[in-house]
Amino acid sequence: MILTPEQLGQTTGARTEAFTKIHSLWPNNRVLYTIDNGITDQSAVLAAIAEVEANTPVRFVYRRPMPNIQGGLPIKDSYVTFGRARGYSSSVGRIGGQQFISVPLGATKGGILHEIGHTLGLLHEHTRYDRNSAVKVNLNNVAEINKSIFTVLDDEGYDNRKYGAFDFGSIMMLDSYAYSQNGQPVMTTLDNKTFGVQRDHLSTSDAKCITAMYSNLFAVTPTGVLAGDAATGKNAPMATTYAGAGEIYAVSESLFLSQGTSIMKLNFKSGWGFGVGGGYAPVKAITYYKGSIFALQEGTVWKIELNNTIKQAFTGPYWSSATALSYAFGLPYIVMGDSLYIISWDGKSFSNYGSGYKGVTEMVGLKKGLYLIKPDGKLYKTDPTTGIIKLHSTTTFSPGAQLTSDGTNLLIVSQGTLYSVDEAGAVKTISGGWDNVTDLSSFNTEDQ
Repeated sequence: MILTPEQLGQTTGARTEAFTKIHSLWPNNRVLYTIDNGITDQSAVLAAIAEVEANTPVRFVYRRPMPNIQGGLPIKDSYVTFGRARGYSSSVGRIGGQQFISVPLGATKGGILHEIGHTLGLLHEHTRYDRNSAVKVNLNNVAEINKSIFTVLDDEGYDNRKYGAFDFGSIMMLDSYAYSQNGQPVMTTLDNKTFGVQRDHLSTSDAKCITAMYSNLFAVTPTGVLAGDAATGKNAPMATTYAGAGEIYAVSESLFLSQGTSIMKLNFKSGWGFGVGGGYAPVKAITYYKGSIFALQEGTVWKIELNNTIKQAFTGPYWSSATALSYAFGLPYIVMGDSLYIISWDGKSFSNYGSGYKGVTEMVGLKKGLYLIKPDGKLYKTDPTTGIIKLHSTTTFSPGAQLTSDGTNLLIVSQGTLYSVDEAGAVKTISGGWDNVTDLSSFNTEDQ
C-alpha cells in the first residue's frame, strides 16, 4: 500500500506497507475510476470491481474525461486509476485527486481485490491489535526495512476498529512467508503451522466490514446495531456491539444512541464512542437540530449541545406520556395522547396542532411534510402549516414498523423488509434482512 505524507506524519512522499489509522472513505459509496491504456486485458480489473459491487454497497463509476471550459476553474475530483506497474500497490482510503492501484502483468482478480480493499480503507488483517491471539510473528525472519509491515495497531480508536474475529480467509491477510528474508516463515498459527492465503474473493467478514464502513442507514436490534445502505439494503452488524440499545439518530458522521439511561455519540464507521448525556429513566426518543441533540426523557425534552455536551432542560416536565418526538422545519413536534403539539423555538411554550395521533411512535419530517405511521399500519402526512393530516400511502405496514428519512425519500422497515416511499406515496421494496428492528435512522441532509 502507499501512504500519504500526512498519514506517515512526514513532509515528504514515501511508500511503505505500514498501517495507518487515518483514512478517508469515498463519499456517497461511489468510487470514480479509470483504467490506463497500458492494461490491454481489463478482465481481472473488471472482475474484481464486480466482486465488490455484488457484495457491498460500494459502486465503481467510470470517470470520463473532464471538458476544458475556457476561462473556468479546473475541476478537481477524487478518482483511482488502475495502472500498469511491476507489482501491486495502492493507497489507503481516498487521499484526494488522482490516486493509483498498480497492476502487474499477469495480475489476478484476487490480487486486485486486495488492493481495492486498501483503496476502500481496509488494512492488513495481521495488523489488528488482537492478532497475537491468532498468529505468532517472528521478526527475526524479516529484513529491518520491512519490519514496520508487521506493526500492530496499538489499540482501538476513533478512526479504526477491528471487525469480527481474526479472519485467516480475509482478502487482506498475508501468508506465512510474506516478506521473509531467509525462506523461513514470518507468521504461523499458535500451534506453529504455516498457512497460505486466498486471493479469489472477499470473505464474508471482508464484505460485512466494507458494508459497515460505507453505511448510511442504521437500525437498532435486540443484539446490536445494523449498519446498512439505503439504496441497496445491504447491511452488516456495526463493528462495536451495543446490545440492549434503545433509540438511535444519525447525523453527519456521527450516531447518537441511547443505552439504558445514557446517550452516546458514536463514530458511524467504527462504532467507537463516548457518553454525552445521562439521566434517571430510559430515553423515549432522540432528534437533532443544528448542533444539538434533543432527547425525551423523564417527561422532559432535554437539549444537549454537542460542542460542550452540556445537558439542560429544553421544556418543563410536561410530557410524561409522550410517545414521539421529531424536529422538522426548525421546530420540535411531539405526540402525547391523541394530540400533536408544536413546541416553540425556545421550548417555553407549545400549541396543540390537532388530534388523531393516539399511539403514534414513528414520526419524521421530509421536505414540506411531517410523516407518521399510525397503529393501523398506515402512513400519513401532516401539513406543518395547517395541521391537516392525510393518508400518504395505501400500503399497510406491520405494527412496530420503523420510519426515517434520508432527505429524499422515507425509509420504512416492516416485518424484516426495507422499503422506500417517495413524496407521491409510491412504495418500493429494497431488500429483506432487517429483522427485529426496533428503531431506525438515516443520514438526512435536512438536519444539517
